[in-house]
Amino acid sequence: MERAEMEIFLTLSEELHFGRTAERLHVTTGLVSKTVKKIERRLGVALFERTSRHVALTPVGHGLREDLVPLYEGIKRALDRAEMAGRGMHGTLTVGFMGTQASRFLYAAREVFEQRNPHCDVRVIETQLHHHATQLRDGSADLLLITLPVDEPDMTMGAVITRSERYISLPVNHRLAGRAEVSMEDLAGETFIGVPESVPRYWSDLHLPERTPADRPIRRRPEPCTTYAEALGQVSAGRAVVPGDGQLPLLYQRPDIHFARITDAPPIEHGLVWRACDDTDQRVRAFADAVLEISPALAPPGTSAVERRVPG
Repeated sequence: MERAEMEIFLTLSEELHFGRTAERLHVTTGLVSKTVKKIERRLGVALFERTSRHVALTPVGHGLREDLVPLYEGIKRALDRAEMAGRGMHGTLTVGFMGTQASRFLYAAREVFEQRNPHCDVRVIETQLHHHATQLRDGSADLLLITLPVDEPDMTMGAVITRSERYISLPVNHRLAGRAEVSMEDLAGETFIGVPESVPRYWSDLHLPERTPADRPIRRRPEPCTTYAEALGQVSAGRAVVPGDGQLPLLYQRPDIHFARITDAPPIEHGLVWRACDDTDQRVRAFADAVLEISPALAPPGTSAVERRVPG
């Protein structure tokens, strides 16, 4: 089905009126009728029940609409992105952050970016653990600054922005709560939070390993946490321990939780990620450059800004 045919079918299925459909699409009523008949002949089935006073979808027509809507919206988004890339630095760029520190980087980068590109504005939104890369795939974000790794064939990892020591959050009455430092072996027999199925296994295996280096078990709770606030609530209740980066002792100080540095765990990295199909979008590249430019001055204690050129 051609895009024009798809547009006429979907518009008629919404309006259920040939005249309004024609008016909305700026075509003639005759073209709408002719196109619908052409599609029905090709498929060998009626898509609409129509009389002089009534237009309604048949069951087959309803099913076709349900199948076509996400495809049509995906095509439209792809064409819009291509058009925007061709036009250059115009329109709105939506960028998402995971974690309080990441938001500081994006808001500071927005100031730099919008000064340099007055015809393009930036919308900053928050992303949560359970989103991972879904906001990029569904088009609700164009670029993310999130906890790595992201290893997806349809995504580009632009640059590592920060690298931080790893900490563990513990209930204040925990057996390890009196220590400033712990090892991964000390966490044997503990219970990490659970994560949603939308989080890739490679991500959870790195951040919430199920075995210590000496192959001793670490459990995970069966119910998933979708936000860090939920995770810290489980820590406070004594139901789990939660790893995180250097933001923990800086930004989440509370009387019911103790933070200790993990001495032998790999650092936590935050990086920029966008859709691979947007590799040529000048706005994405320019914003990534702005983040890299401002990040060294904003890195908090215990976190190093990682200067690395955006690929391409």
